[in-house]
Amino acid sequence: MTDPTEPAQISTEALQRWQTLAPDTRLELALTKADLDNLLLGLRNIVIGQNELVTAVSAHIAQDGEQAIESMMSAGDLCRISFDKINTFISAVMAGATPTDKGAA
Repeated sequence: MTDPTEPAQISTEALQRWQTLAPDTRLELALTKADLDNLLLGLRNIVIGQNELVTAVSAHIAQDGEQAIESMMSAGDLCRISFDKINTFISAVMAGATPTDKGAA
């Protein structure tokens, strides 16, 4: 990713490769700590962003426009960050998963 304002995109090659796998295909996958950090921080940011939306609505109801706007902007930022991190994780899974027959019935 060259532009930090653009979210990570899942490569066409990774998507095409993933789509060739049958739904019941067993996979081997080696993930890095950074891959798991992307998933965990992405999920965490979603929850924080949801809380910011609750704060924005509450502030709007209380007619605190400044707080409502600030919370809404924060929620949007967190959503974009989450999308980027989760897409990065998905890309790692799709690109790194290899079919295996281990454990097959």
